[in-house]
Amino acid sequence: MNVLANNDFYEVYSNDDIAFIEIKEKVFDLITDVQLSETLLQLINDIDHKQDTKALLFYNHPDSFSDAQYDRFINRVLEKEKVHQDGRPNITERNVRFREINILNTLIKRIGAVQKIVVSALQGSVVTPFVGAAMVADFRYAAEGTILSMIHNKYGLHPAGGLPYFLSHTVHHSKALELQLQDQITAEEALENGLLNKILPRENFKDHLIHEIHKITVKPYSTIRDTKRLTNYSREALKDYFDFEAGLLNL
Repeated sequence: MNVLANNDFYEVYSNDDIAFIEIKEKVFDLITDVQLSETLLQLINDIDHKQDTKALLFYNHPDSFSDAQYDRFINRVLEKEKVHQDGRPNITERNVRFREINILNTLIKRIGAVQKIVVSALQGSVVTPFVGAAMVADFRYAAEGTILSMIHNKYGLHPAGGLPYFLSHTVHHSKALELQLQDQITAEEALENGLLNKILPRENFKDHLIHEIHKITVKPYSTIRDTKRLTNYSREALKDYFDFEAGLLNL
Protein backbone atom coordinates (compact mmCIF):
# COMPACT_ATOMS: atom_id res chain seq x y z
CA MET A 1 0.00 0.00 0.00
CA ASN A 2 1.35 3.40 -1.01
CA VAL A 3 0.21 6.12 1.43
CA LEU A 4 0.01 9.55 -0.20
CA ALA A 5 -1.41 11.48 2.78
CA ASN A 6 -2.64 10.70 6.27
CA ASN A 7 -4.00 13.17 8.84
CA ASP A 8 -6.94 13.65 11.22
CA PHE A 9 -9.28 14.37 8.32
CA TYR A 10 -8.50 11.87 5.58
CA GLU A 11 -6.15 9.18 4.38
CA VAL A 12 -5.23 8.92 0.72
CA TYR A 13 -3.46 5.83 -0.54
CA SER A 14 -3.20 3.50 -3.52
CA ASN A 15 -3.14 -0.26 -3.76
CA ASP A 16 -2.63 -2.01 -7.09
CA ASP A 17 -4.84 -0.17 -9.60
CA ILE A 18 -7.20 1.58 -7.14
CA ALA A 19 -6.68 4.89 -5.32
CA PHE A 20 -8.53 5.38 -2.04
CA ILE A 21 -9.73 8.52 -0.25
CA GLU A 22 -10.92 7.61 3.24
CA ILE A 23 -12.77 10.41 5.01
CA LYS A 24 -12.31 10.37 8.78
CA GLU A 25 -13.72 12.64 11.48
CA LYS A 26 -13.92 16.46 11.52
CA VAL A 27 -15.29 16.55 7.99
CA PHE A 28 -16.74 20.05 8.45
CA ASP A 29 -13.33 21.29 9.58
CA LEU A 30 -11.97 19.82 6.35
CA ILE A 31 -14.46 21.56 4.06
CA THR A 32 -14.08 24.91 5.76
CA ASP A 33 -10.27 24.93 5.66
CA VAL A 34 -8.86 26.31 2.41
CA GLN A 35 -5.39 24.83 2.82
CA LEU A 36 -6.61 21.35 3.74
CA SER A 37 -9.07 21.27 0.87
CA GLU A 38 -6.50 22.54 -1.65
CA THR A 39 -4.13 19.77 -0.59
CA LEU A 40 -6.90 17.22 -1.12
CA LEU A 41 -7.69 18.72 -4.54
CA GLN A 42 -4.04 18.40 -5.53
CA LEU A 43 -4.00 14.77 -4.41
CA ILE A 44 -7.07 14.08 -6.56
CA ASN A 45 -5.34 15.78 -9.47
CA ASP A 46 -2.21 13.63 -8.94
CA ILE A 47 -4.33 10.47 -8.84
CA ASP A 48 -6.09 11.46 -12.05
CA HIS A 49 -2.73 11.65 -13.84
CA LYS A 50 -1.37 8.31 -12.59
CA GLN A 51 -1.35 5.98 -15.57
CA ASP A 52 -1.45 2.78 -13.50
CA THR A 53 -4.53 3.89 -11.53
CA LYS A 54 -7.82 2.72 -13.03
CA ALA A 55 -10.30 3.80 -10.35
CA LEU A 56 -10.73 6.25 -7.48
CA LEU A 57 -12.77 5.12 -4.49
CA PHE A 58 -13.85 7.58 -1.81
CA TYR A 59 -15.63 6.40 1.29
CA ASN A 60 -16.36 7.47 4.86
CA HIS A 61 -15.93 6.19 8.37
CA PRO A 62 -19.40 5.20 9.64
CA ASP A 63 -19.81 8.27 11.89
CA SER A 64 -17.98 10.91 9.84
CA PHE A 65 -21.04 12.12 7.84
CA SER A 66 -23.47 11.72 10.74
CA ASP A 67 -26.34 13.89 11.96
CA ALA A 68 -24.31 14.71 15.08
CA GLN A 69 -21.47 16.13 12.97
CA TYR A 70 -23.93 18.24 10.98
CA ASP A 71 -25.75 19.45 14.10
CA ARG A 72 -22.49 20.63 15.66
CA PHE A 73 -21.49 22.55 12.56
CA ILE A 74 -24.87 24.15 11.87
CA ASN A 75 -25.34 25.18 15.50
CA ARG A 76 -21.98 26.92 15.22
CA VAL A 77 -22.98 29.04 12.20
CA LEU A 78 -26.74 29.41 12.64
CA GLU A 79 -28.93 31.59 14.84
CA LYS A 80 -32.02 29.42 14.98
CA GLU A 81 -34.21 31.95 16.78
CA LYS A 82 -33.99 34.48 13.95
CA VAL A 83 -35.06 34.19 10.32
CA HIS A 84 -34.91 36.56 7.37
CA GLN A 85 -38.00 37.95 5.67
CA ASP A 86 -37.70 35.23 3.03
CA GLY A 87 -37.93 32.58 5.76
CA ARG A 88 -34.29 31.50 5.63
CA PRO A 89 -32.51 31.09 8.99
CA ASN A 90 -30.00 33.73 10.02
CA ILE A 91 -26.37 32.75 9.44
CA THR A 92 -24.11 34.33 12.05
CA GLU A 93 -20.83 32.88 10.74
CA ARG A 94 -21.38 33.68 7.06
CA ASN A 95 -17.76 33.27 6.01
CA VAL A 96 -17.58 29.80 7.52
CA ARG A 97 -20.90 28.73 6.00
CA PHE A 98 -19.97 30.07 2.57
CA ARG A 99 -16.57 28.37 2.68
CA GLU A 100 -18.29 25.10 3.51
CA ILE A 101 -20.56 25.36 0.46
CA ASN A 102 -17.92 26.66 -1.95
CA ILE A 103 -15.19 24.22 -0.96
CA LEU A 104 -17.53 21.22 -1.14
CA ASN A 105 -18.81 22.36 -4.54
CA THR A 106 -15.24 22.75 -5.78
CA LEU A 107 -14.38 19.23 -4.62
CA ILE A 108 -17.51 17.86 -6.31
CA LYS A 109 -16.65 19.55 -9.60
CA ARG A 110 -13.09 18.22 -9.48
CA ILE A 111 -14.21 14.68 -8.68
CA GLY A 112 -16.75 14.90 -11.48
CA ALA A 113 -13.95 15.77 -13.91
CA VAL A 114 -11.71 12.81 -12.95
CA GLN A 115 -10.99 10.68 -16.03
CA LYS A 116 -10.74 7.44 -14.04
CA ILE A 117 -13.73 5.46 -12.88
CA VAL A 118 -14.94 7.12 -9.66
CA VAL A 119 -16.72 5.10 -6.99
CA SER A 120 -18.38 6.45 -3.86
CA ALA A 121 -19.22 4.27 -0.89
CA LEU A 122 -21.37 5.30 2.05
CA GLN A 123 -21.95 3.82 5.48
CA GLY A 124 -23.71 4.89 8.65
CA SER A 125 -25.87 8.01 8.64
CA VAL A 126 -24.99 10.34 5.76
CA VAL A 127 -26.25 13.94 5.81
CA THR A 128 -27.49 15.91 2.81
CA PRO A 129 -24.27 17.59 1.54
CA PHE A 130 -22.38 14.29 1.38
CA VAL A 131 -25.29 12.44 -0.21
CA GLY A 132 -24.98 15.04 -2.96
CA ALA A 133 -21.20 14.67 -3.10
CA ALA A 134 -21.52 10.89 -3.41
CA MET A 135 -23.90 11.28 -6.34
CA VAL A 136 -21.14 12.75 -8.54
CA ALA A 137 -19.44 9.33 -8.65
CA ASP A 138 -19.83 6.99 -11.61
CA PHE A 139 -20.79 4.09 -9.36
CA ARG A 140 -22.35 4.37 -5.91
CA TYR A 141 -22.54 1.76 -3.17
CA ALA A 142 -23.72 1.68 0.43
CA ALA A 143 -23.25 -0.68 3.33
CA GLU A 144 -26.26 -2.44 4.78
CA GLY A 145 -28.16 -0.19 7.20
CA THR A 146 -26.96 3.09 5.65
CA ILE A 147 -29.37 6.00 6.06
CA LEU A 148 -29.37 9.10 3.85
CA SER A 149 -30.40 11.89 6.19
CA MET A 150 -32.18 14.88 4.65
CA ILE A 151 -31.22 16.89 7.69
CA HIS A 152 -31.33 20.25 5.88
CA ASN A 153 -35.12 20.18 6.39
CA LYS A 154 -34.63 20.29 10.16
CA TYR A 155 -32.96 23.71 9.91
CA GLY A 156 -34.85 25.25 7.01
CA LEU A 157 -31.75 25.12 4.80
CA HIS A 158 -31.41 24.23 1.13
CA PRO A 159 -30.17 20.75 0.09
CA ALA A 160 -26.47 21.32 -0.52
CA GLY A 161 -23.81 19.24 -2.24
CA GLY A 162 -25.53 19.51 -5.62
CA LEU A 163 -28.19 17.04 -4.47
CA PRO A 164 -31.10 18.68 -6.38
CA TYR A 165 -29.04 18.65 -9.58
CA PHE A 166 -28.03 15.01 -9.32
CA LEU A 167 -31.47 13.78 -8.23
CA SER A 168 -33.22 15.65 -11.04
CA HIS A 169 -30.89 13.85 -13.48
CA THR A 170 -31.60 10.48 -11.83
CA VAL A 171 -35.33 10.36 -11.08
CA HIS A 172 -38.46 12.19 -12.19
CA HIS A 173 -38.83 15.82 -11.07
CA SER A 174 -41.61 15.06 -8.60
CA LYS A 175 -39.73 12.09 -7.14
CA ALA A 176 -36.59 14.21 -6.73
CA LEU A 177 -38.60 16.73 -4.72
CA GLU A 178 -40.29 14.01 -2.68
CA LEU A 179 -37.00 12.38 -1.70
CA GLN A 180 -35.41 15.67 -0.65
CA LEU A 181 -38.39 16.65 1.49
CA GLN A 182 -38.39 13.36 3.41
CA ASP A 183 -36.63 13.11 6.77
CA GLN A 184 -34.48 10.26 5.53
CA ILE A 185 -33.98 7.79 2.69
CA THR A 186 -33.14 4.18 3.46
CA ALA A 187 -30.46 2.39 1.48
CA GLU A 188 -33.18 0.13 0.05
CA GLU A 189 -35.22 3.12 -1.14
CA ALA A 190 -32.09 4.71 -2.62
CA LEU A 191 -31.34 1.49 -4.50
CA GLU A 192 -34.91 1.22 -5.77
CA ASN A 193 -34.76 4.77 -7.15
CA GLY A 194 -31.37 4.40 -8.83
CA LEU A 195 -29.36 6.47 -6.34
CA LEU A 196 -27.22 3.40 -5.59
CA ASN A 197 -25.84 0.64 -7.76
CA LYS A 198 -25.79 -1.92 -4.98
CA ILE A 199 -26.06 -2.44 -1.23
CA LEU A 200 -23.11 -4.42 0.13
CA PRO A 201 -22.55 -6.27 3.42
CA ARG A 202 -21.34 -4.07 6.26
CA GLU A 203 -18.76 -6.65 7.34
CA ASN A 204 -15.61 -6.43 5.21
CA PHE A 205 -17.23 -3.53 3.36
CA LYS A 206 -14.02 -2.39 1.66
CA ASP A 207 -13.22 -5.88 0.39
CA HIS A 208 -16.66 -6.06 -1.23
CA LEU A 209 -16.07 -2.64 -2.79
CA ILE A 210 -12.75 -3.70 -4.28
CA HIS A 211 -14.42 -6.80 -5.73
CA GLU A 212 -17.11 -4.67 -7.40
CA ILE A 213 -14.56 -2.19 -8.76
CA HIS A 214 -12.49 -4.94 -10.35
CA LYS A 215 -15.59 -6.13 -12.20
CA ILE A 216 -15.57 -2.72 -13.92
CA THR A 217 -11.87 -2.06 -14.41
CA VAL A 218 -11.28 -5.40 -16.13
CA LYS A 219 -12.87 -3.82 -19.21
CA PRO A 220 -10.53 -2.23 -21.80
CA TYR A 221 -9.37 1.22 -20.68
CA SER A 222 -10.32 2.85 -24.00
CA THR A 223 -13.87 1.55 -23.67
CA ILE A 224 -14.17 2.82 -20.10
CA ARG A 225 -12.66 6.21 -20.99
CA ASP A 226 -14.85 6.92 -24.00
CA THR A 227 -18.01 5.58 -22.37
CA LYS A 228 -17.45 7.83 -19.37
CA ARG A 229 -16.74 10.89 -21.51
CA LEU A 230 -19.90 10.44 -23.55
CA THR A 231 -22.07 9.65 -20.53
CA ASN A 232 -20.72 12.71 -18.70
CA TYR A 233 -21.89 15.03 -21.49
CA SER A 234 -25.14 15.72 -19.62
CA ARG A 235 -23.12 16.91 -16.62
CA GLU A 236 -21.70 19.91 -18.46
CA ALA A 237 -24.38 22.03 -16.76
CA LEU A 238 -23.11 21.24 -13.23
CA LYS A 239 -21.00 24.41 -13.09
CA ASP A 240 -24.02 26.46 -14.16
CA TYR A 241 -26.05 24.82 -11.39
CA PHE A 242 -23.50 25.78 -8.73
CA ASP A 243 -23.39 29.34 -10.12
CA PHE A 244 -27.19 29.47 -9.84
CA GLU A 245 -27.00 28.19 -6.25
CA ALA A 246 -24.43 30.87 -5.39
CA GLY A 247 -26.67 33.58 -6.82
CA LEU A 248 -29.70 32.24 -4.96
CA LEU A 249 -27.82 32.30 -1.64
CA ASN A 250 -25.85 35.50 -2.32
CA LEU A 251 -22.55 33.64 -1.90
